[in-house]
Order: sequence, then structure tokens, then C-alpha cells
Amino acid sequence: MKKIGICGKIGSGKSAVGVLLAEKGAFVLDLDVEMHRLYTESEELRTKISERFGAVCVQNGTVDRAALASQVFKDPRSLKDLEKIVYPMLQKHAENKLKRIENSENPPKIAAVEGALLFKWPEFSKNLAEIWVVQAPDDIRLERLQKRGLLKDDALRRMQIQALDPLPPNDHYEYIDNWGSLAELQALVLQKAQI
Repeated sequence: MKKIGICGKIGSGKSAVGVLLAEKGAFVLDLDVEMHRLYTESEELRTKISERFGAVCVQNGTVDRAALASQVFKDPRSLKDLEKIVYPMLQKHAENKLKRIENSENPPKIAAVEGALLFKWPEFSKNLAEIWVVQAPDDIRLERLQKRGLLKDDALRRMQIQALDPLPPNDHYEYIDNWGSLAELQALVLQKAQI
């Protein structure tokens, strides 16, 4: 089973790449989805978030993502604090899930891990054959975010915070330019995945 990572900034099209791979039989682990699952399932995580960001961020046995986002995307320091809380638990969760898939009776040819900032997990990333970096110009990313329902100011703030995280050098990066049509993206993904 070939393990790949899919990363890129908000609005770049990471999820579209993941969906295209899944349609071709790949196992795709979306770290955002898994993080939201942990928000509900992990009392330890909820407690740490409540202690750092306030009880308003944890309601009815889960993390109130809107309340948390309003605090986290105000300043880079808050985002770093959240990453320190969430990333170790999420990384372990992802590693365990990939092991289960790999050891299953009929593992897929490809397992992809989709996460905006995978490059911040060097120990995890070194076990990936490739890391696909999905990229798109800022104006296209902004348009996509607004289509998702984010207000322009919120979208720009989130884009700006991610701009502070430069991509470190890595020989395993494969770049996917996603500023064309979905058909063009599909052709690129199928070519890179060789499926």
C-alpha cells in the first residue's frame, strides 16, 4: 500500500483531490474530519481546549468549532496553541487508522492522508512515499472560500494566518496546480496516482 499525503493551504482544493482518489478506490483519511471526531470522542482533548480557550468553546459534550475558530483565527499564537493540543492526539489517531487499513485483509493500493499542514508532522510525513502539495492562486482560493459561506474578511484572515507557515524543503513533494477545471484536476491526480 502506497501512502501519500495531500496538503495545501485553505481553499487550494485538497478535498477535491481526496474525493477524486477515493472515487478510484483509494483510502482517504481526512484529518479535518478525524479532528472533528476527536472533538466529540476525546474528553481529554475537550478538557485541554476548555482550559486554554475557555468553557465557551466546549458545549454539550463537543467542541463548538465556530467559537473555537473565532478565537484561534484572531492571532497566530492561539492557532499555535491549538496545534500543540490537537496535533499529537490527531497524529497518533491517524497512525493507528493507517495501520489498521494496511493490515486489513484487502488493503487498497493507495492510502492518502489529507491535511492542510501535514508538513508540520515530520515524524509522520517521513513514512509517506510522497506529499502532494495542492496549490492555487490567492484570488481563486478566496473565491472558493466565499462559495463555502465564509465572509470575505474571515476568509482573508484565515488565508493570512496560513501564509505565515512556509513550506519547508522536502524531496517528497509533488506539486498539483489547481487553478483550472475539475476535469483538469482529475487528469493531474490520475496521472500522479497512476490509477
